[in-house]
Amino acid sequence: PPPPPPRGGAGSPPPLDAVARIAVGALDRFVLAAAGVPRVCPPAPPKKAVREMTAAEIDAEKSKPKPKTALSSATLEDSPIAEARRAVHVVMLRAAIAPRGVAGLFDPHLRLLTIDAEAHARTFAEAEKTLPEYKEEIDTFLAEARTIENLASERVMCGAYSVDCSRLKSALADAARRIAEALTDSIRAAARESNEKIVAAYETIQARVTRVSETGEACVGLKTYMKFLPAELEQLKAAIAFNAARDEFLHEYFRDQSDEDLELSVLAKGWPLKCKAVLLKASVTVEKEYKVFEKEVKARRKAFAEALEARKKEIAEFRVLGDVVEREAIASKVDALAEAIERALTESQEINAEERLFSFAPTKYAPQINAQISSLDPFKKLWQTTRSMFRNHRDWLTGPFSTLVPETMDEAVQDAYRIMFKLQKVFSGLTGGDRLPEPLKAATATLAKIEDFKTYQPLIDAVCNPGLRDRHWIAMTDVIDVVGFELKRDDHTSLKKLLDKGVLDHLEKIAECSDVASREFNFEKALDKMIADWKPCVFGLKDWKATGTCIMEGAPMEEAQTLLDEHIVKTQAMRASPFAIPFMDRVVPWEARLTRLQDIVDAWLRCQSKWLYLEPIFNSEEIMKQIPTEGAAFMKMDQSWRRLVEAIRERPAAMDAPEIPNLLEDLQAANHELDVVEKGLNDFLDTKKLAFPRFFFLSNDELLEILSEAKDPLKIQPFMKKCFEAVKEVEFTDNVTMRAMISVEGERVPLSKEIDPAETNAVECWMLEFEDVMKVSIREVTEKAVAEYVTKPRERWILEWPGQVVLAASQVHWTAEVTAAIEQGGAKKLAEYGEKCNGQLTNIVNMVRGELSKLERATMASLVVIDVHARDVVQQMSADGVSDPKDFKWLAQLRYFWEDGDLAVRMINAEARYGYEYLGNSTRLVITPLTDRCYR
Repeated sequence: PPPPPPRGGAGSPPPLDAVARIAVGALDRFVLAAAGVPRVCPPAPPKKAVREMTAAEIDAEKSKPKPKTALSSATLEDSPIAEARRAVHVVMLRAAIAPRGVAGLFDPHLRLLTIDAEAHARTFAEAEKTLPEYKEEIDTFLAEARTIENLASERVMCGAYSVDCSRLKSALADAARRIAEALTDSIRAAARESNEKIVAAYETIQARVTRVSETGEACVGLKTYMKFLPAELEQLKAAIAFNAARDEFLHEYFRDQSDEDLELSVLAKGWPLKCKAVLLKASVTVEKEYKVFEKEVKARRKAFAEALEARKKEIAEFRVLGDVVEREAIASKVDALAEAIERALTESQEINAEERLFSFAPTKYAPQINAQISSLDPFKKLWQTTRSMFRNHRDWLTGPFSTLVPETMDEAVQDAYRIMFKLQKVFSGLTGGDRLPEPLKAATATLAKIEDFKTYQPLIDAVCNPGLRDRHWIAMTDVIDVVGFELKRDDHTSLKKLLDKGVLDHLEKIAECSDVASREFNFEKALDKMIADWKPCVFGLKDWKATGTCIMEGAPMEEAQTLLDEHIVKTQAMRASPFAIPFMDRVVPWEARLTRLQDIVDAWLRCQSKWLYLEPIFNSEEIMKQIPTEGAAFMKMDQSWRRLVEAIRERPAAMDAPEIPNLLEDLQAANHELDVVEKGLNDFLDTKKLAFPRFFFLSNDELLEILSEAKDPLKIQPFMKKCFEAVKEVEFTDNVTMRAMISVEGERVPLSKEIDPAETNAVECWMLEFEDVMKVSIREVTEKAVAEYVTKPRERWILEWPGQVVLAASQVHWTAEVTAAIEQGGAKKLAEYGEKCNGQLTNIVNMVRGELSKLERATMASLVVIDVHARDVVQQMSADGVSDPKDFKWLAQLRYFWEDGDLAVRMINAEARYGYEYLGNSTRLVITPLTDRCYR
């Protein structure tokens, strides 16, 4: 790597400013060093006669100024010193301009120090640049090296500074030359690689053209290869010429080749002449080989045609063969001929390929071969089936009947029968061909053999039944009733022996025994399958939260339930069948085991479900304190549950559960205990609901969660809305006392007094208190709003009170104002009041168009609905001429009255007290005439 630029060189600006500061600092040290230098003492005065001085003379002597013993102190702030410091600083800064200028001469060339020569050469080579482009790039870097060397002398005097440029010049010039050398080296490497490829290519060509062709395909391939070889050779010659140009190019830059590169280059240049001689000799050889292989193809075609004609005669010979005694020899001859035709088909394809290879028209062998296959096919089926059937007949009759497989035998007999039946028609000439007496005779004989054997098939099916057991063999032995002969499955009794003993004469009764055995066997297999189906079934347990115990996983339990439902039905049907009597000693215990397992699964799921429901409830200290009896009962049951879980963990197989001692009884006892605990819990919850009826709005789970968190009222916030429809949450103080309620819409209403839940510690008690305080708060706010309605503009008044209160108080004053208008002037005053209502609506509309909060806008929206209806009522009564407050049209309206500190609502002769339930700032439906009729 290039050496780093010298310290203070152009690579990083020299610290000339620091030099200026050093010069000023030297002056400062001179000044500070001169402070306190002793003064040279003046000459002593001449001595006078010694006499005693008077008091006046002593005083006068004391008053004289004493001579200075040191020079006056000079400070850095003195004007001459400060001026000198500034002058030194300016001189040094001006002197630094020239060195910086010298350094700036080298700035355009500093990039050379950051260029990786090898990487630059690789990038240039990958771009596939031409030699002129290489020359331009190399010359550029060499010229830059010469420019750098001539930029400045080795040392430049610049006033107060002397700049040493030698190291920087050397580093930059060497970097430029290294890049140029890397470019020339890349050309040399490319030439070396190219020469290696050229030599390898020529060696490959030589090896291929001099190889002796062992097949006609190889010979033709070589000939084709040599036909297109000149184009490849031209490319190699062009590559050799280009490498020669590279060598000349490198000579211009005095970059000589190494001995290895020179030897490789000479070898590559000599190959074209050498290859010419090799190709000349190879072309003569390949022509000779071509003619030899061509002659072999012609000879093979001729021999193959002769073989086809000979095979045609061999097939014709089967037309006169029909002696089944010679079936083995004839069948072997058929097999050999069939194999020969198969080989001929493959060989014909090979000959056609060779013909195409040597540009001959392919001979069409397929029609002849297919015709021979078709001609041989009926004889092939005849004699192969005849041989197989006679062999099977012998083996089936003489071999042990215990090894016979009825299904396989029946399939083989049926297949042979179908083949022979068709061949009988073919050889009879019924299908349009010639009548062949001899093959027909063989087919008829084989068919008769098959028909004869088919009479034994029912007996074979009966005695080869896999479901036969010892009891069935005894029964069948009693049926045939042959003295000294016992019918049973063994390794030596043959079917022929059974026929000789007259077993076929008792076929009907033997078949009945076999049928019973089959049905019993099916039941036995079904029972075994049921038992096998339960082996992989295992009850899975998984940890349940932080309880320290487990519960049953759902998937294995569902699988067990599905199997139980299916197997119990099957077992019950099996037990009712007479064919299950031999297995009754297995069926009855199996049914009992399944029934017990089903009871265990049902009891377990019921117990687990209740335990999961009750465990988190009784895990709460608050619940345990309030219902200690039920809590103690649950804790006892919880211990039983954990013991049962451990029993299942030790024996997880489903079929082991019925064998666990007292598992079902313990589960049933646990379920009984849980029923008692659950009933006590429900009674406790009913007590809480009766104490605070709004708890009926909650589910039992929600109520239990509230009761378990009784010590922390903040955790009961999520349930406030279910108890109080409009209350989303309650605002608590830092001391956890309730001071305000907040609606779903975000409206905040302060409570008339703070509620401290800690005073009662009973949720139902402080919830009752909250209900009472809520109503008191709404009543007090309503009373204040009614009173302040007349003290300020209505538009301002609306924005100062909760939405519910605004609606109620506004209706109170509307009722009073309408009543006054009726009393004072009847319809005329009502008309005037109607205009006032329109003005109020206009003011509200103007407010809605302005800047309002979302909550204020909701209040306005509800008020507009009420005010519009109120205006319509006033206008209608004015139109109807209402003049008496007792007029039915006025009494039929919903009227609000504030009387004796309470809000009353009247319609006709009905009256109701306002409930003061907080309703939030919800929207109102439009009031229509139909709505008014519904109110009435």
